[in-house]
Amino acid sequence: MRKNIQFIIVIFFVTLAFLVMLNDVTSNRNPEYQNSVELSNDNDPSEIAATDLEDEE
Repeated sequence: MRKNIQFIIVIFFVTLAFLVMLNDVTSNRNPEYQNSVELSNDNDPSEIAATDLEDEE
């Protein structure tokens, strides 16, 4: 009887550790990279220079 209770406790903690690890892997995002994309407003002037010159070969 005592071995059954110990086995159930071990299975419970192993399952709990697995679920916590799975949650950490799936939801842990680095906040430094989350806001790496900036949306530009159409009214703002573009910072990209465009020229009509073609590359000379």
